[in-house]
Amino acid sequence: MGRRRRPGPAAGFAGHLGAVRLHDSQGLHHLVYRFDSAEHLDAWERSDTRNELLRRGNRISDPRSSRSADLAPWFTLQRRDVPPRWKRFMTTWAAACPCLLAIATLLKLLFPGLPQSAALAVNSFVLTALLTWVIQPRLNRRARPWLLRGAHPARTRGTAPPYDSASAD
Repeated sequence: MGRRRRPGPAAGFAGHLGAVRLHDSQGLHHLVYRFDSAEHLDAWERSDTRNELLRRGNRISDPRSSRSADLAPWFTLQRRDVPPRWKRFMTTWAAACPCLLAIATLLKLLFPGLPQSAALAVNSFVLTALLTWVIQPRLNRRARPWLLRGAHPARTRGTAPPYDSASAD
């Protein structure tokens, strides 16, 4: 039997038609609310309840919003954000430095006479494999709120920025 869900905080507001939480495998969450009129949506958006939820959520995420008065484009997902380069550098270095030290130390202990070129080849191979498939995916998932705080949408050729009702006025 499925889990019963309790009504969300918007459910008690006039005109509320429903809500859904969407999430992707990388930990990004989207909350989509439907109201029967712009006035009822405005009342929810100005409410103390929503403002308190935003205040708490803004500590760990960046707020984004979009509106649609039409059911066809019920919602639009934001384009992927790209963390600043210095943050990507710091997470890579934080993962690589201890690995390099551990691998180099282990190689010296196990193979004391190994030529430097062979040691570097083994070290870089093991480091790249560990970072690619083990360490970076986990580290990026855990550091995602920090990485994406202040991030900018990824720029891709031929794409328009997402509609933002706040900038349309």
